[in-house]
Amino acid sequence: MPKNIILFLGSAYNSNLDEVRSFEKSQDKKFRTAIITSYKINLNEKPPKQKGMEERFDFVLRCDTKDIKSIAKMIEPIENDILIVFCYFESWMPLYTRLVKLLPNVNMPTAKSLKICNNKFEMRKKFIKLYPEITPKFMLVNDLCHFERSDSGERNLLNKVNIDNNVEGIPRLKVRNDKSENYSVAQEIAKKIKFPCITKPLNLTKSRLVIKSNNLEELESNLKNTFKKIKSVYKKVHSESAPLVLAEEYLEGDLYSIDAYVNSKGRVYLTPIVRVVTGKDIGIDDFFNYYRLTPAGLSLSEEKKAQAVARKAIKATGPASITLHIELTKTKGNGWKIIELQTRPGGYRNEMLKLSYGIKHYENDFLNRMDKKPIIPKRVKSWTAVFEIFPEREGKLVAVRGIEKMKKLKSFVRYEQAKKIGEMCGFSRDGYIYVLQVVLNGGNKKIFYRDLKKMREVVKVIVK
Repeated sequence: MPKNIILFLGSAYNSNLDEVRSFEKSQDKKFRTAIITSYKINLNEKPPKQKGMEERFDFVLRCDTKDIKSIAKMIEPIENDILIVFCYFESWMPLYTRLVKLLPNVNMPTAKSLKICNNKFEMRKKFIKLYPEITPKFMLVNDLCHFERSDSGERNLLNKVNIDNNVEGIPRLKVRNDKSENYSVAQEIAKKIKFPCITKPLNLTKSRLVIKSNNLEELESNLKNTFKKIKSVYKKVHSESAPLVLAEEYLEGDLYSIDAYVNSKGRVYLTPIVRVVTGKDIGIDDFFNYYRLTPAGLSLSEEKKAQAVARKAIKATGPASITLHIELTKTKGNGWKIIELQTRPGGYRNEMLKLSYGIKHYENDFLNRMDKKPIIPKRVKSWTAVFEIFPEREGKLVAVRGIEKMKKLKSFVRYEQAKKIGEMCGFSRDGYIYVLQVVLNGGNKKIFYRDLKKMREVVKVIVK
């Protein structure tokens, strides 16, 4: 019997399963679906609005996802029928890495490349080695008394630094429990990276706990706040990773992202670029993605520059048989830089690319993992934006105003409320998720941009 099982890891969306059914029609082939997850996960509750999802899978496999023997025993009845392995969430990437060893006959990235791509520090070290021009300066903060450093263009300036052969000769500066009154990790970051700088968790998404510091006082306060909250945030998303923080140079510029299909031979197919407007861009002191926009509005020459930098990031990290999400900044004066690369499709990318270009992103992902060429139409059909709306301060949710007015916008497609009345909500930098998600789409550019502007005026999140 031919392989026909699509295996999801950890959790999934109902839309993922809808795409499997659509893929069946385009391929004229029947596929079965399976998911391997932990005993703790209720698939019908997380993420929001997934009621009835568990019953849609042909196989629901629960085990100790941290134990490779437990995983092997659970997948044994179906392992010879698995065609594709699909992982959407960073928190389940360790499970993905374990499965590589158990499923050698399935097209998957190497365990090494998965570990590199899902650790911002290791990823940046690879960038520095091959393409230092695409990465900002950075340091890893283990806690408030320990850090490791690897700076672009300054390797030969470090004195008395131990070289760790396990990281391919890149210097690591280690400081352990220096109790001098004049010493702090924040001071070392200020000295090596300077201000403004960004601190962010090593393995979290949606800008959780990402914050900018403009001076030493802010940095010390922000680091304390981050380490106070980081363990609980990692626990909420079921992350196995150690709660570490990356400090890096702040890049002034506009944010974009691009998804890429990489086949088993390393050939790269790039999707259209998406513009990302952050809270900072609209005057809010937070880095959440306020809205994502397609088309991105770049000139052809700038688009080619962004694509070239994305290809460098892929070459440096080495993943294959995968769909990647790459975030970039078009900096003022210094060209394009890589924010990060992730081994999953971008958020809302399937919906956005389908609406704006007719690209079936998840189906392309399946095709690519089967070593078939993805189908990527380039003609723009319409304009699309996906909003994530947060409150202007922390508090209990009282109301979301303007919903009915929003629904009357000609470009309105759908919305989803992720927080209930009475629940605590706040900034992404403090570990919260959005309150409201909204999708706009329209074929008339003038009307679409008018509605884009009205969205911010119409919808208000009220907290107390």
